[in-house]
Amino acid sequence: MEIILTSIIAFASTNIDDLFILTLFFVDKRFKPVHIYLGQYLGIIVLIGISVTGSLIGNFIEGKYIGILGLFPIYLGVLQIIYLIKGEQEKLEQQERPRSKTGALSVATVTIANGGDNIGTYVPLFATLTTSDKSIMIIVFLAMVMIWLTAAKYLSTHPLLAKAISKYGHIITPIVLCLLGLFILKENGSFGLITNQ
Repeated sequence: MEIILTSIIAFASTNIDDLFILTLFFVDKRFKPVHIYLGQYLGIIVLIGISVTGSLIGNFIEGKYIGILGLFPIYLGVLQIIYLIKGEQEKLEQQERPRSKTGALSVATVTIANGGDNIGTYVPLFATLTTSDKSIMIIVFLAMVMIWLTAAKYLSTHPLLAKAISKYGHIITPIVLCLLGLFILKENGSFGLITNQ
């Protein structure tokens, strides 16, 4: 049960911004829903593949050193908080807006390009998991993609809800990323490396 909950938290924290972007895709009539579904799955599968490959170094390096990668989601969270404080969130959202006109490949490209936090979070998580736990996490991720797509399609027909996501999603994301990074550090016993203890 813990691995399922961790998987849900990891996916949600790294894909809140994707929910907003997917909503934009569904609102844009130049994109067919089938292309959005295929593109998002393709993009997430590529990100998972990169993350699993990256996590293989966990077979050769002690877990506490892998756990240091937990600093990356913390870094991303802190960076987003700094952007919020400086009032640069609007600029970030404009950069994240999809610029392509059509097709599953366009959606996949946006998903992959927006997936730095996914890789930074998933690699240390996968590196510390057993093969069966990795499989469970991947299954949960793929199920969450469908939930995200369904939610985005729903939100695209309800402008008030879409507005709420764009208003508060950027506040929730950095907090959850920081908490997830702390979880990775704790699970791997990496705090001692940071504090020299």
